[in-house]
Amino acid sequence: MKGENKLLSFKKRSLVGLLLVMSLLLTPSWITRNVAHAKDDPNISLKTEAGYNGKIEESRWNPLKVTLTSDRDVSGDLVFQSSRNSGSSPSSYVQHVELPKDTPKEVILGIPGGSFNQNNNQILFFENSVEKGRNIPFSSGTPYLTGFSTMSTLIGVLSEDPDAMNFMNVLSSSGFDVATVPLTAASIPEDPMLLDGIGILVVDRFASDTLSKTQIEAIKGWVKSGGALVLAGGASYSKTASAFGDLSPMEYNNTYQVTSLPELAKLGGKKLELGGAITLSDGTPVKGAEVVLKSGGKPIFVKLPQEKGTVLYAAYDVSMEPIASWSGHPSVWSSLLRDHLNLKNSQYAFANGLKYNLGYILDYFPSLKMPSFQMLIWLLIIYAIVVAPLLYFILKRVDKREWAWWMIPLIAIVASGAVYMIGSADKTKELAHTINIMEMDGKGIASTTSATAFFTPRSGKFELEFPGQTYMSIQNNGGSFSSGDDSKSFITVGAKQTKVMLLDTPQWSLVKMWPEQRLTRKTGQFNVELMLDDQGNLDGKVTNETVSNLTQVTLVIGGKVYELGDMERNTSMQLSKITNPQLLRMNNLGNVLYPYPSNNQKDPSPREREILNNYVSNSSWYSKGSYVIGWSKDKLLHYTIKGKEITSDQLNLWAQPITVTWNNNGVMTIPFGFIVPVISQVNSGGYSENPNGIIDMSPGSVTLDYNIPSMNENDISHVNLRSSNLGKKMTYQIWNNDKQAYEPMKWEAKIWTATGSIKPYLTNGGIRIMISTKNQTQFVLPEISVKGKGKQP
Repeated sequence: MKGENKLLSFKKRSLVGLLLVMSLLLTPSWITRNVAHAKDDPNISLKTEAGYNGKIEESRWNPLKVTLTSDRDVSGDLVFQSSRNSGSSPSSYVQHVELPKDTPKEVILGIPGGSFNQNNNQILFFENSVEKGRNIPFSSGTPYLTGFSTMSTLIGVLSEDPDAMNFMNVLSSSGFDVATVPLTAASIPEDPMLLDGIGILVVDRFASDTLSKTQIEAIKGWVKSGGALVLAGGASYSKTASAFGDLSPMEYNNTYQVTSLPELAKLGGKKLELGGAITLSDGTPVKGAEVVLKSGGKPIFVKLPQEKGTVLYAAYDVSMEPIASWSGHPSVWSSLLRDHLNLKNSQYAFANGLKYNLGYILDYFPSLKMPSFQMLIWLLIIYAIVVAPLLYFILKRVDKREWAWWMIPLIAIVASGAVYMIGSADKTKELAHTINIMEMDGKGIASTTSATAFFTPRSGKFELEFPGQTYMSIQNNGGSFSSGDDSKSFITVGAKQTKVMLLDTPQWSLVKMWPEQRLTRKTGQFNVELMLDDQGNLDGKVTNETVSNLTQVTLVIGGKVYELGDMERNTSMQLSKITNPQLLRMNNLGNVLYPYPSNNQKDPSPREREILNNYVSNSSWYSKGSYVIGWSKDKLLHYTIKGKEITSDQLNLWAQPITVTWNNNGVMTIPFGFIVPVISQVNSGGYSENPNGIIDMSPGSVTLDYNIPSMNENDISHVNLRSSNLGKKMTYQIWNNDKQAYEPMKWEAKIWTATGSIKPYLTNGGIRIMISTKNQTQFVLPEISVKGKGKQP
């Protein structure tokens, strides 16, 4: 009995021990690395600051500023580890640091945006290196981040007045999701990628030449890759713009004073009393700049494109009273910066995270093929015949039926080996599958969005090398023989090279990565020469002036799809040869160009269709409705393993928004569908646009601006609006500048036509309407058509 009790006790202890070991094995290794502080360890204190003034931008790269102080000389790796966040897998971001005794050392890491708490991240220090070093716990400070992420447009403000631009926060009640963040010189990073979370940067009454050279270059790189920089004027403009003379839309001359700004009041839609003279800066617009607003013949707002980004000049100090607190001020700036502002409860607010939609498309890996189903069936049939009647017949014939005990297992091993050899025939080396989206600006410059999948033929450790200043998000899909747990990854971003170390990677697994850089590249462009005749028919040609030979080039404009075919470099296609363009229905371009095959046929273009339907449909160029796309398979993203290039399948989408030459011998005819309205204000708890173009809106209102290009206001003869679905119990009003008020619109057969003079309805070269509803409803944004005389070039 006692022996039985001892045996039972031993079994219990063994079971408890086994469960303890299993729990340790199943616990993520990064959680168990924070150990107790030993007496002989150096005392290292820790201070952290994440994001921009504590605001962490979702789905963007954010700076993590870490200040370390040690009581003795020590060197090692600083590591920020995060668990699964924003669609990516647990990753560790590493930077080597030397800590002199009693000297604070500031380290800045780039981390992906997300909400953080003590259970999903931690900060560690490894003496010597993260691979071979010892984890030294911090003697003071909180070794993890806490805070919620935001999807607001962050407006960073460099100004002597920390409250400058605070009036923009009022836009939150108008349907925009914005937040202002006061910045200092010390908070400006030296890497353009770490400005990624800032949507708009305003410099006002700030000596920009006090920034370091690398900070200035970081801001310039950020602008050129898509940022919006505002240079505010007034008496301090010369020092404000001193570091950005090559970006500024204005050549500064002097200052002048005014006692009224009627054009500014008109733009804001509210009465403006200056109460005396105020100082404005004066200058000459540079070549290529667009004067957005004049007052008294002098520029007030001037805009200049800088590659993918924009620089906006304002002639006055934005923090100056009484303009700063003027009730029309938020409306002015919402119209100026509309392309850079997120809407609340809208799909556009989530566009930054849509790169992960490319992730599942990477599963269509061209180099990895499933074994032939027919071959496997024949192997199974042959195996069944061999191990059953054939083997039985042979052994019976030779009277050796007892041999079946070893021959059947042997045949099973041989058959399993054959199946394995067939299945692994194309899985014996490292492979990559990469998708690149090249968004061109029409002036020879493109920004790139990339996603790549790395295939591991074996288990173990892999070290990948990417170009310098490449920031990485990683997702591991596990492998055929893995438990499905995410493997560990360590990422070190360097000026010359970014290293990705993958540990404990299962055999036959896909590691998906999203490499990002705030850089543009020279790619050439599509040269598009289009025109409309007086009947509204489209003509012209498209020329491939990119650096690549392209296939399946397609023009989309006016709701129609023109398939131009394959185009080598410097070749053209006339639109007159396309006699039957297809209609773009439900905005699903992928389904139009690459319809699903029927009768169980092999799908020849799943990647192209899914890219168009699930990624680019949410991009800014796609939403403008007029663009050219093409495809290539050049190797545009290069990365190596131990210095050796990886065999890679690459698919590249080249895309460029376009404009039409409306002026045809001085006569302009713009048909319905060519001018896309811009949403300038939303006063609704819920507003979203579905892929089919139908708007869902809760009670409230939305304001739309229809910008009419290159047309003299006095020479517009006809303006019509139409809608296929006006919604139920909705109110439509148009802004009348002369009355400074909205007036009702009367629709006949779903068409509104301006009666009498058009001029009262024109605001800065466009028309503004407001749509209101008291119910949850659905409708379609009205289209506009215009006729008149064009401006002479």
